[in-house]
Amino acid sequence: MGTAWDPDSIQHIDRNIAPVAHTSMYVWHKFWSRKTWNVVGEYIKNYSPPDGVVVDPFSGSGIVAMEALRNGRRAIICDINPIAAAIARMTLQQVNLTQLLAAFQRVRENVADEIAELYLTDCRNCGHKFPFTAAVWDAGQLVDVRYEGCPECGDRRERDNPPSAWDLQLLASVETEPIPDWYPQNSFYYPSGKPFKEKQKYESVDQLYTKRNLRALAALMRAIDEEPTQLLREFLRLAFTSMSHLCSKMMPVGNPKDTNHYTNFSSPGWTQHSFWSASRFMEQPVWARFNSAVTGLKA
Repeated sequence: MGTAWDPDSIQHIDRNIAPVAHTSMYVWHKFWSRKTWNVVGEYIKNYSPPDGVVVDPFSGSGIVAMEALRNGRRAIICDINPIAAAIARMTLQQVNLTQLLAAFQRVRENVADEIAELYLTDCRNCGHKFPFTAAVWDAGQLVDVRYEGCPECGDRRERDNPPSAWDLQLLASVETEPIPDWYPQNSFYYPSGKPFKEKQKYESVDQLYTKRNLRALAALMRAIDEEPTQLLREFLRLAFTSMSHLCSKMMPVGNPKDTNHYTNFSSPGWTQHSFWSASRFMEQPVWARFNSAVTGLKA
């Protein structure tokens, strides 16, 4: 029998706890107001007994549960937001990485080429066609098509590269063809029309995406849903949601001279706490973002 834990013996924390940067375990999925893990961990160790149960009824991304388990406690958590519960559950869920990579490869074989065809551009130097790296839209018009390097001649266009006749022809075909796969059209606002925070110009989820990216995301989700193993399918779905905002109109084009936060092929990020859309935004190809979500540094 161990010694009973006496709450009256607690030595209250009366010092500053220097925050430690999040590792990839905590930041693989976008979530607002994520708490600093080591500070949460110190409070759990100090104010709960060993083998005790820590309860968090507003769990968010699950930092409390993660730190409770890391420090030998048990945890009960819940959140009204379904994605919050999914992030916490899948962060704590064990998975065979070899099997997960194999599932990713099955998705790649199923749909990567189909998606890549939606983003083909022609090299301005030699005419070779290959997927562009990013595109810029301004006031509803495609104005800039950027690529890191032509596979044939190495030509590189970082910015100020207007769309070619091929780019516009491909875009026109995408805009006129119906999207063959299911995609969400959920309303952002309550039936009364009253917004939770502030109302933006878009009414539903699908309006946050160019039709090209919406079509690519729908095709990708279709391929993910064909994965036969439920656990692997759930991990791939969370990889999808971890990057889908990067493919939306919420990715503004920043100052090209500010190289500390982004490159000419990426955006400074989703910076607004609402379904806000920049008038000038970066269209980022879906497969590249999904590949990074599974195999990249924060995967």
